[in-house]
Amino acid sequence: MPKIKAQDLYHVMEDLEILYNGLETASKFTFEPSVETEKKSHLNHLIRFLKQEYNETIEKQNKTIEKKTVSFDMLWVFYTKGLEVWYKCDISSQQIGGTILSTEKVVKTKNFEKVSFFVIFIKVVDYDGHGFKHCYVKRQIEEFNGEKSFSDLSVVPFRFSESRDFLKETIYCIGKKFFELAANRHFMEYTGSLFRWTKVNGCYEIEAIRADGRVMIDLKSFATMNPGYLMRNAKPPNPCDVNLLGKKGYLEDYDYEKSYCFAPALVYGFSFALKEWGQFLVMDFNKINFNENAFEHLVMPQDKKEVLLELVKQYSNQTTNVKQLDPIANKGKGCIFLCYGPPGTGKTLTAESVAELLKRPLWTIGVHELGTDLAKMEQQLVKILNIAFTWKAVLLLDEADIYFEKRTSGNAKRNAMTGIFLRHLEYYQGILFLTTNRVMSFDDAFRSRITMCFHYPKLVPEKRKEIWKNFIDGAGLDLNADDFSKYELNGREIRNVLHIAQTLAEGNNEGITKDHVIKVIRIAQEFQEDMEKMKSKLFLE
Repeated sequence: MPKIKAQDLYHVMEDLEILYNGLETASKFTFEPSVETEKKSHLNHLIRFLKQEYNETIEKQNKTIEKKTVSFDMLWVFYTKGLEVWYKCDISSQQIGGTILSTEKVVKTKNFEKVSFFVIFIKVVDYDGHGFKHCYVKRQIEEFNGEKSFSDLSVVPFRFSESRDFLKETIYCIGKKFFELAANRHFMEYTGSLFRWTKVNGCYEIEAIRADGRVMIDLKSFATMNPGYLMRNAKPPNPCDVNLLGKKGYLEDYDYEKSYCFAPALVYGFSFALKEWGQFLVMDFNKINFNENAFEHLVMPQDKKEVLLELVKQYSNQTTNVKQLDPIANKGKGCIFLCYGPPGTGKTLTAESVAELLKRPLWTIGVHELGTDLAKMEQQLVKILNIAFTWKAVLLLDEADIYFEKRTSGNAKRNAMTGIFLRHLEYYQGILFLTTNRVMSFDDAFRSRITMCFHYPKLVPEKRKEIWKNFIDGAGLDLNADDFSKYELNGREIRNVLHIAQTLAEGNNEGITKDHVIKVIRIAQEFQEDMEKMKSKLFLE
């Protein structure tokens, strides 16, 4: 025989009274008064029993509502199924909403003592890469003495919240933004922290890192690159389950708006500034303002710029009438550029400028991301190439000469690494820039994989002047490029000098002047001269 808990009946006592009054009215018009009388009698006895059994509880409930403070033993009265509540995200501490599915009281061991907990299962919505779905989170309130304000508990009913309407509107806006961002890839500007779970001494802890810059929101790629990550409700389902169940258990489009208040505050993605995967607050995203003049200001011979521009435009538009020349399908379909020359001559800036021109992500990778372990390196390379292609990213393999070195008979591991790169570059269909200042060490087989090579010679005064002017104009500074072009600095050093000079001027509450810049240049040159002396000394020894 099915059983009903007395506490569950208490929760619906008002409904029982409404039902009783409805029967009272209906009995005046029924053709079977004896049946209705029997129903009324049973209901009346039940209601009287509940009021008598829970008389003290009813009095406490009324006082609790008046004072908005509650004791631990009264939690079951207020935390009822279907109640709208809010709680703090355990990652970001952002307030988010849900409805109560069920509750239970459990006893656990804490510090070798038995402690009671009131456990609350909250119905929420999340996205798992296949669709938006209903799921639940679990929160618990540890037993406490006396009474506490509802707002001091880990789960708070909206009815007892201050500024309830404002809080609901805030949570609604967060949920709406989540639904807009979570389901597809989005390349956006982010101003805030990256959150991620890290394992410390066997326990998971949240790490928050400032991650201002551009971010790609992409849950599926996150799961691919971080297979062991604690994704909870957002973990993508097994492909077999998707094929078997289809959309069963997932929200329909018309359910989205009514579910905004139950959505998370975080999405999964990749920070290009930190080169880190993590979770990001949805309300800290904005559209990107691309620098459309970046390519125009790139200091590069005009004929080379025209060739580069035409190649990337034809590739990105996919409208070229040039016929496929390679008899093997999917070979040679990418745009792979080799930029070689001394440091600070514009190699990296070229890739950055192309990415800005195309309004695409620039994903810079190197030895740190790929490693040198053969099996892991190839696995990581394949993942990155696949994801970069789906993102339509401009991929930059920066100063990774170890992967391109000529194969020799005495180094099997290096030969294998070079072979791995040769094989995968041949079939890569995206835009890839390779940069190096040791082009003579490259394996000859790479030449056939390269779409175009660009040489970046050491900067001459005329080119330095152009770079100085671009940086000065870009920052809106009242300086003359002619005053600095004679100093032998590369592009990266020029940028650093201007940045330090600005910092120096601001520290003295002054506008930046020629003297500030010259002072920093002299310090930089002193370091260069010392390095040259040390190199000469080592050579002589």
